[in-house]
Amino acid sequence: MKEAHKIMKYIKLYSVTHGVKNWADCLRLSWANEKKRVADEVEREAMNKAFSNAKEAQRSSYDKFNAPTSAYYTNSVGRFGSHYVGD
Repeated sequence: MKEAHKIMKYIKLYSVTHGVKNWADCLRLSWANEKKRVADEVEREAMNKAFSNAKEAQRSSYDKFNAPTSAYYTNSVGRFGSHYVGD
């Protein structure tokens, strides 16, 4: 009802954009907006629930890189004792 009063207040703007001409049109438009808002909220909740229930994808053996630390850290020591990591 509050939105219908707001639409009625700005009826000139809504008459151009939505074809609102009287109080009944204001009520119809406000109810349509509310139904759309509720439907969007329900859909958003369903999507959030689906994402939260989805399992993490199984990783393949190709994703694992089991290299020894000697592959990264050589015996060369840089300034202040830093080690070179092969990037």
